[in-house]
Amino acid sequence: MGDEMATSSNPLKEMETLRVDVASETERPNASFLQSALPGFDKTVTARRAIRIFDGTPIPEDVMRDCLRHATLAPSSSNLECYELHWVRTDAKKKELSRLCMAQPAAETAGDLVVAVSRVDLWETHLRKLTDIMTHGGANPLKGPVRDYYENIVPMLMKTDPFGFNNFKRRIMFWLRRLKEPTVNGPVRKSDHRVYGHIQSALAAENLMLSLAAHGYESCPMGGIDKKAISDLLGLPSTAEVTMVIGAGTGKPEGLFSQRTRLPYEDLVKEV
Repeated sequence: MGDEMATSSNPLKEMETLRVDVASETERPNASFLQSALPGFDKTVTARRAIRIFDGTPIPEDVMRDCLRHATLAPSSSNLECYELHWVRTDAKKKELSRLCMAQPAAETAGDLVVAVSRVDLWETHLRKLTDIMTHGGANPLKGPVRDYYENIVPMLMKTDPFGFNNFKRRIMFWLRRLKEPTVNGPVRKSDHRVYGHIQSALAAENLMLSLAAHGYESCPMGGIDKKAISDLLGLPSTAEVTMVIGAGTGKPEGLFSQRTRLPYEDLVKEV
């Protein structure tokens, strides 16, 4: 796959002409969801709280796998899915992971622990796999703006090198294009890719926590952790970065340390 400039003027716009029906109306949100889905979703979102004390009972495997499957349905930029969810199963690793979570009660008492990891380093591998799936093993090659996007745009945006040549090239290209038209502004630096990866990981983590709540279980995301040591515990390469650890299970009433507190709606939502 090359990293040249796109041959299409705007593949993101032009792809709309290739839309095909891949899901029935009943598989997509529709008016019936007001009665069938919204009440449950509202209850799920409202009930999801950061629980810091669990009863220690593991979640049934089939339930946990269902929640993890829901996590993998989270939105992902270019569908590259640059993250991993490490479900820590062994008692020894769970004990050590709890210690590396600074012995937080949410980790020590959780029935299950999941580590959300950013894996931007896997973008090329995932792109090859994604293309293989989309083309049915190469039998139906990508065409038009879709091919342009995955063979040119994505590699151009994602590729980095030790000397920063591609970063500099992106910076110049974005600046020149912005003189003429609205233009994607990044990623430019390695730090941009790091932010990108943690966004993908966090989206999957949120899906996981909402699914846990919908299944009747509780969770707690933890960011005050020894991320470097957790990477070593999981045997991750230096190019992977831990985003958070999620404790999950059946929460105890005393696991809620306070009433829910949120800033005023107007402070967070701006209508412009």
